Amino acid sequence: MTNSEFDPQIITINDSLFDDINESDTQNDILKIIEEIKKSSGIENLTYAMLSSIPQQSKAPPLITTYNENWQELYLSKGFLKDDPTVNRLFESALPFEWSKIVCRTPREQHVMDLSREYGVGASGLTIPLRGLRGELGILTITGPNAFNPPLKSCYARTFSQVGLYLHEWHARKAGLRSEQDIPRLSAREKDCLALCAAGLMAQRISEKLGISEAAIRLYLSSARTKLRSQTTCGAVAKAIRLGII
Repeated sequence: MTNSEFDPQIITINDSLFDDINESDTQNDILKIIEEIKKSSGIENLTYAMLSSIPQQSKAPPLITTYNENWQELYLSKGFLKDDPTVNRLFESALPFEWSKIVCRTPREQHVMDLSREYGVGASGLTIPLRGLRGELGILTITGPNAFNPPLKSCYARTFSQVGLYLHEWHARKAGLRSEQDIPRLSAREKDCLALCAAGLMAQRISEKLGISEAAIRLYLSSARTKLRSQTTCGAVAKAIRLGII
């Protein structure tokens, strides 16, 4: 199946790749996993960047990307980060946004976008804002041959928000931004509900299994999402698994 033939409703990433990210030691390990993700999802490039300040002695790479080396070298040497509209718009949106909706506000922003196309970054792009346990800000960007419009946008946004969360936490650990105190403390019921959600059960089945009302299930899941700083139950489940809570 070629990239242009990917069904936007069927984007599958092997669950084991998320575990591989969590257990990776080096940037090269992460890049190998990203290549596998590219093959299974039909994208052209994937880039992760931590935008919050990190310790100077950090072993975490400032950028993880599959862009060609010529573009990486030019981007970093010219300091394009401060003039990149795909980064600047991040501070105005908490939701994923496609590049086709970006209006460049300065000649330098337009210059960066024009050069990115010349260097084969990709015909279309989607940027996903990321926030860590301590509020650390990062981004995940994917580019591809197709426009990231509905329903393609929502499908890719869901899938790659998960990828982004795993890369964000991997980077935070490598940067020395994580400690045992950063792991949220969930109650036994909150853990039970998340674990059963992870097993694919809906609220009614969880209610039957635990012997408590559906209203109570929704309350436990809501409090778990709050503690894990996730807007969705799916994201909370992924974060709880990554942190070893369930």
